[in-house]
Amino acid sequence: MKNYYYLFWSDAVQRFIKHHPKEKVTKPLFLTSWIFTLAVLSTMLWLKYFHVYQSKFGAFGIFTTFGEKIPILLEMVVVFLLIYSINYVLIFWRNRYLLFIDRYPLGRFNHSGFVTISMLGYFLFTIFLYGYLSGQM
Repeated sequence: MKNYYYLFWSDAVQRFIKHHPKEKVTKPLFLTSWIFTLAVLSTMLWLKYFHVYQSKFGAFGIFTTFGEKIPILLEMVVVFLLIYSINYVLIFWRNRYLLFIDRYPLGRFNHSGFVTISMLGYFLFTIFLYGYLSGQM
């Protein structure tokens, strides 16, 4: 059975090496971690709108407890750093991506592009729908 997380990263790294052979392999890590962060924050926004998760602190109240405008940025940075470090340890630490490249060779279907675009679409859909439903647009 395929592990789709590793399949995604194998595809992303192989396509990056194919198009940018002289650059560092860890470059897709930043963009992909940022897209994953936006998806996590979108999910938190859904939970807040449907009153599943209520917080007294900040916009999401995940980690920070002070300020009015600062918590949103701090929470985004903290969630990004958490996702970035998890992705780095699981994929790029000790060049583990080489194992996944051997296990999942580059195929016809672009898994990394599909997942990235769908997560970005999920984020934008969530922001617009939340603004419309809460009367802020």
